[in-house]
Amino acid sequence: MHVLNNQLNISFQLMVSTSKGTHFFDPSDIIRLEASSNYTCIYFSNRLPLIIAKILGNYEDVLAGYGFVRIHRSHLVNKNFVSFVDRAGNIFMKDDSRVEISRRKRKQVIELLRVA
Repeated sequence: MHVLNNQLNISFQLMVSTSKGTHFFDPSDIIRLEASSNYTCIYFSNRLPLIIAKILGNYEDVLAGYGFVRIHRSHLVNKNFVSFVDRAGNIFMKDDSRVEISRRKRKQVIELLRVA
C-alpha cells in the first residue's frame, strides 16, 4: 500500500497491490474496510469489493485524514457514507450495510462522527 500524490492536481490516490496488479482508488469512493484475519476487504460505492492481503491497521493512519474512523477492531468506515447510528451502537451505511461500534470505542466514535 502506498500513497500517490499528483504534483499538479494534489489529488490523493490509495495505491493497492494485488496478485492481478496495482489498483489506484480515490478515498471518497471507499465506503468501508473490513478486517478478516490477515486480509482486508474494501467496499466501494462504484465497484465490487476487493480483498487485499494486508491487515486493516495498514490503512487506518493513511485514511484518517480523509474522513475514516476506526469503529471496531475489524471495521474502518468513511464518515461520508454513514446514514444512521442507532442506540444499540450500530452504524448503518448508505449502501445498506450495518456495522457494530465497539463498546469500548462507542463514545469516542459518536464524537468523531458528530464532527463531520
